[in-house]
Amino acid sequence: MARPGSAPRYTFRAASAVITFWVGIAALVVIVGSPVVNRDWSVLGFTLGPSLVLAWLLWIALYRPAVHYDDARVVVVNIGRRHVLPWGHVTNVRQGIGMIFELDASKPVVAYGVPAPRQAGNIASTIDRRTRPAFDLNRDADLLDGVRRSATPSSDPVVSRWEVVPLSIGAVLVVGLIIEVALGL
Repeated sequence: MARPGSAPRYTFRAASAVITFWVGIAALVVIVGSPVVNRDWSVLGFTLGPSLVLAWLLWIALYRPAVHYDDARVVVVNIGRRHVLPWGHVTNVRQGIGMIFELDASKPVVAYGVPAPRQAGNIASTIDRRTRPAFDLNRDADLLDGVRRSATPSSDPVVSRWEVVPLSIGAVLVVGLIIEVALGL
């Protein structure tokens, strides 16, 4: 979605992680919703804490990691960390296990949670293994590298920071779950 008055912003996120996230959330809704429907408040009290912790874990590990980019910068969101990389500081983009952004003055930033390299070709060529193309390891990285090359130079600094709010929410949920288990509630 485009922000008002700015260039469009795009996102890379692994579809398999998003599907797994929503399946997990649906299962947790059933686990928590069943005692609510049956008005079994003791079971609800037993399942609510662990379900909230699991929902947070699914969110922070599967849904939240992504690469957002526009014509000025790329924002890499990893588990617990956010890196804002102006295109002027990115010297190369390549695909590894994650997408790797090489910077001009510091160590590379690896984006976890982005789509894995996909197999090139169409369905018909995958049936005949002799004509099937090899994996296209750099399709997404090549796209971002093209955006990097066409970006206007920027003097904005590279910013890497811990994501305090999401990590604090998780810490509160885990401490609450530990207290619930310790008190036998």
